[in-house]
Formats: sequence, structure tokens, C-alpha cells
Amino acid sequence: MSQSGRGAVFLSASAERATEWVRGGVVPCHVIEHAAWSIVVPAVARTEVEAPYDDALTVLASRYVGTRLAPAIGLFRIDDVVAVTARAAGRAPTRWALRAEDGAIVPGPDLPRLTPDGLHRALGSGAPTREIPVRAVRELWARRDLSHDAWLVEAATVLGLPGARVVSGADTDLGRVVLPTARSISTFESAVKDVHQ
Repeated sequence: MSQSGRGAVFLSASAERATEWVRGGVVPCHVIEHAAWSIVVPAVARTEVEAPYDDALTVLASRYVGTRLAPAIGLFRIDDVVAVTARAAGRAPTRWALRAEDGAIVPGPDLPRLTPDGLHRALGSGAPTREIPVRAVRELWARRDLSHDAWLVEAATVLGLPGARVVSGADTDLGRVVLPTARSISTFESAVKDVHQ
């Protein structure tokens, strides 16, 4: 469970599609439209569903992103760990990398591994105007001199993602909150209940 943190999902989709995605989940979010990405930021710390699925950051970081919204990049600080998620366009799975307290990037347990080259491929799988040198992503992976919060801002900058001020927490006026539908919450709770019985 997250005690503190911040994060965002960057979707290669219109704000309208990003809003539909939020409504189909369980986390109330802000959706910020940008020319190349829609930025989805949790509006609450806790969802309406029962633990352990009440942590908004963890649930949003784990949320499935469909092909119509990919590529998608997630940047999160959840307690003392940074989570980076990436889903390339097409039928690729979401891949994960975790940044430990000492700044080392490690694979997540039982999660598809995200490498610098994999993150670079995910970025390049969308619009052709995203030209980020793979060397820059590899150098980002090696940065151990930054705090988690500073590393998140650096990651957004290096990856050419808008919203570094959103990721840093400097922008707090994020606009209206998009709420999940009652049906999506009910469906999620029912699915989780079936799994745990």
C-alpha cells in the first residue's frame, strides 16, 4: 500500500479516449490533453474498492492499456520505489522496471522486464516524431545520483514526455476529475471477489 507518492500514465491517444479509459477503471483521475500524449494523473490516494486494491497509484500503474491507447508510459513513485511501465504499440505486453532506494534499476518480481532499449522501442512504436536517442535512455537508467522525485522529472524530460511539472508535483491545478463509472467499479469488485474466494 502506498503511503506517499506521485505518478502519471502517458497515453498515445486523444483526451477523449483517455477519459473513456479512466471511466472504465476504478481510479478517479485528471486527464490532461497534450499534442502528442494524454496525461492521466490520479486525483485521489485511495480508490473506492477494498484493500489491497484501494491504493490509487499501484492500481493505476498496474492498469491494462489496450492497443488503441499505446504506446503508453507510466512514471510512478510509490513509497520508496520508482516504477516505470511501458507498453509498445501493437500486441506487446506492459513491461516494468523498478528503481530501488539506492538508485539501481531492477526488474520487478514476476513482471515482464523493461530495459532501456525496450523503453526506447516503446517510445518509438508510436508517432514517428518521437526521436529520442537510445543512448539517452541508457544514461538515464545509470543515473544513481538523483533522488526518486528528481529522477522522475529527469525521466520525463529525457523521454520527451510533456508534464514534467505534473510528475514533480509542481502543477497542482490539473482540471476536472474524471470518475470511473459505477459499473466499472462493480465489475472490478466482482472479479476480485471471485479471485479471492
